[in-house]
Amino acid sequence: MLGFFRTTEVFVFAGSIADEYDRLRRSVALRRDTPEKRQQKFEKLLEKIDAYSRENKLNFYKKSKMLFAIKQGLATKGISETDIDGFLNQLLAKGLARR
Repeated sequence: MLGFFRTTEVFVFAGSIADEYDRLRRSVALRRDTPEKRQQKFEKLLEKIDAYSRENKLNFYKKSKMLFAIKQGLATKGISETDIDGFLNQLLAKGLARR
C-alpha cells in the first residue's frame, strides 16, 4: 500500500527530464534547427517519458506527481509558461502509457 505513494524515483526522473528539455531547447536555438528537426528531438523526449511510465507501471498518483515535478523543474529553468503547457499537453495527448 505504501508503495502507491513512493515518488522519490519519479521526482528524480522528472528532474532529469527538465534538465534534458532545457539542454535540447538550447541546442535547437544554437544550431538553428528547422521546426521539423526540433519536433523530432522533442518527440524522442516524449517517448522517453512514455517508456519510463510503462516500465515502472506508474499509477495515477505517481503520474500526476511526475507531471507536476516536470512543470516545476521547467519553470525553475526559466522556460515560458506557454512552452511548458505545450510540452505537457503533447505528453498528455500522447496518452502517457495508458496500456
